[in-house]
Amino acid sequence: MKYIFLSINIFLVIFLISSNTFAIDKNHNYEETNRSIHNFNDAIDQNILRPTSKVYGLLPDFIETGVSNIISNLNEPSNFINHLFQGEISSSFLSLGRLTINTTIGVVGIFDVADKMGIKEVTTDFGKTLNIWGFNEGQYLVIPLIGPRTTRHFVGTIADAVFNPVNHSLRDEDSVVSVSPSALFILSSRSSNGETIDNLRSTSIDYYSSLRSIYLQNRGINISEDLENDIDFFDEDFDDEDIFFPEVKK
Repeated sequence: MKYIFLSINIFLVIFLISSNTFAIDKNHNYEETNRSIHNFNDAIDQNILRPTSKVYGLLPDFIETGVSNIISNLNEPSNFINHLFQGEISSSFLSLGRLTINTTIGVVGIFDVADKMGIKEVTTDFGKTLNIWGFNEGQYLVIPLIGPRTTRHFVGTIADAVFNPVNHSLRDEDSVVSVSPSALFILSSRSSNGETIDNLRSTSIDYYSSLRSIYLQNRGINISEDLENDIDFFDEDFDDEDIFFPEVKK
């Protein structure tokens, strides 16, 4: 079953990359559908994710830090592969070095020993790889249970999941282990950025439009084609992966 799942995802990535779906979305063609999905996502956030993240936030800081470090370490194989695809050889080996050090000395990533050694994390994703390969961002979409994406970013999300070897080593049809990293990432991100997200929701006249604007600018739309210079609107931890399930205020 897992090989069928892998094959379907690889086919989807290749199909989307090869199809002509990457023209810049100037007219916001899917706004009505996006808003409906956005409202659905926000209902999930308000009723499930937000209260759960509040409980998660009661954990001692050292536990939350350890979880965050593990999540970052699990993403290093994806960073390594994408840096290679982008021709950033030095960054790819930095990611490989971080993975090796933190998995061993750092006890499967609980401790970010590499950072203390001066080897800083350089994050990237396949969406940015596609940018370097010449693909435009494409249509703005809101994906159920995921949130804001452009076509390119969504393809990148699928590709990162498919090509990250950690996902395949954890996948077990008879276990919840395979979904644990994703669940921990969502809880950790929502807990860390909860106040910012809640304030933005309560102060926005149109929360959907506010988040769309923040997301697109943070991905580099209409600001810079160099996605390595993403804009931080709130703090260094609030990025486009941390925008959760908004509600439209009319």
